[in-house]
Amino acid sequence: MIIERIVSKDDDRAIVYFDNGEKLVFHKDILYQSGLRKGDEISSDCFSILNQEETFYLIKQKAFRLLQRRIHTSRELYTKLRQKFSEDALIKRCLSELQQKGYINDRDFALAFVSEKQKSKKWSRTRLKSEMIKRGISAEIINEVLNESFSSEKEEQLATEIAEKKYKQLINKESDKRKLYQKLIMFLQSKGYDYELSSEVVKKILKFDED
Repeated sequence: MIIERIVSKDDDRAIVYFDNGEKLVFHKDILYQSGLRKGDEISSDCFSILNQEETFYLIKQKAFRLLQRRIHTSRELYTKLRQKFSEDALIKRCLSELQQKGYINDRDFALAFVSEKQKSKKWSRTRLKSEMIKRGISAEIINEVLNESFSSEKEEQLATEIAEKKYKQLINKESDKRKLYQKLIMFLQSKGYDYELSSEVVKKILKFDED
């Protein structure tokens, strides 16, 4: 295959036309890196490799756009890239490169995620663990991060904060202490707090003995 002409476009792309009627559309970065010029002859294997490199470039650009919006776990980024591109090997190559360069780091994501959800959502340890599993973070990283940044005292503090806020909302509607107790327990459990901690926190707020 011989290159007949190279046409530069205004949108950072160029079209390479071949003597057999085929053509390749490249971003100019890929074209410059390839060193292709008019009159060059390339094999069909080289044609395929160049096509792959252009696809890899597009995958990487999409990944950077996603990362500019917010940090992602490896699995989140893989899932979103897979929705747009079918080349699994190229996606994994992209993720590997981004990991090596520090653009994606599941441990950093987990630390930021736990910190943000503690502040904004007051999530329990169980809820945090569940949500991180959904995002593809390994059990090892999850346990390490939670043990490092989410003590039992911190969990009790968060449970108390949201239970007190809920209590203030309910007190004008419900005067029966036992019903208040049950509603607050159910509320905390809906946030992922276990029964034992929920009961302990609510009893302190209501100064109430379940028995």
